[in-house]
Amino acid sequence: MTHVAWRLVRRALLNLWRAPVPSLLAVVTITLALFLGGALAFTVLGARALLVSWGAQPAVTAYLDRALSEEQARGVADRVRSAEPGAEVVFVSPAQALDRLRVQLGDLGGTLDGLSRNPLPATVEVSPRGAGDLRALAARVSQVAGVADVDYGREWVDRLEALGNALRGFGTGSLALVGLAALLVVANTIRLAVYARRDEIEIMKLVGATDRYVRAPFLLEGALQGLCGAALAAAGLLAVQRLLLPRAAAAFAFASGAQAPHLSAQHCALLAAAGALVGLCGSYLAVARFLRT
Repeated sequence: MTHVAWRLVRRALLNLWRAPVPSLLAVVTITLALFLGGALAFTVLGARALLVSWGAQPAVTAYLDRALSEEQARGVADRVRSAEPGAEVVFVSPAQALDRLRVQLGDLGGTLDGLSRNPLPATVEVSPRGAGDLRALAARVSQVAGVADVDYGREWVDRLEALGNALRGFGTGSLALVGLAALLVVANTIRLAVYARRDEIEIMKLVGATDRYVRAPFLLEGALQGLCGAALAAAGLLAVQRLLLPRAAAAFAFASGAQAPHLSAQHCALLAAAGALVGLCGSYLAVARFLRT
């Protein structure tokens, strides 16, 4: 079994050596496709990380009934805390809310000293610890007795979700187009190699070679082209990451408070798998079409 596998690999390498220009074209195309796909994927991941960080800490603010005393309002906060054990619940009294507003106004905070009474209600701030659904959380909090109104930045959350979905769709569509282009180039390259050796294949068929045996070297040839393209794409991404984008990575970390996406061993393995898959699929399509004819 090992001897047969080695013979197939040797034939695939020999086929690549016999047709260097088409093979080089396929490798370059796969390299460009994977490089562009990887760069696009990191761009989308970075943009989504920025969106999450710019969304600040997602929270639901519950405005309590003004008729409640401070003790009753704290009781409402306790009920919210009991109803949402996995969330962080903070009670803000009217006096604390006024102090916050005074700090936010800065130099204009002194204008609040002339108020005859505090116009701000007591609030309860509920922050989910995970990536929970703010709408569902707001709906549950609004059902607690003593809560007059809730707010969770609905417009901001909706815009973030819409932008995130748009980025995801754009990234998926672009990756699909890039992958399709690489697949077509590999298929055409292998098809040229198949037609160049059609006499050899016909002789192999006449002496009893099966379609699987005929197909195997071409599949290995496509896989090798894909792996070579993946290796070059990973090298290009590493070079861009280490040489050209250090300032951009620092700016990203400053803007989002998190480390910029970087190429890891798992990403290299994913690139290798994607390259091999593109090469295998392109080779299979080319050889299958030839064998059918």
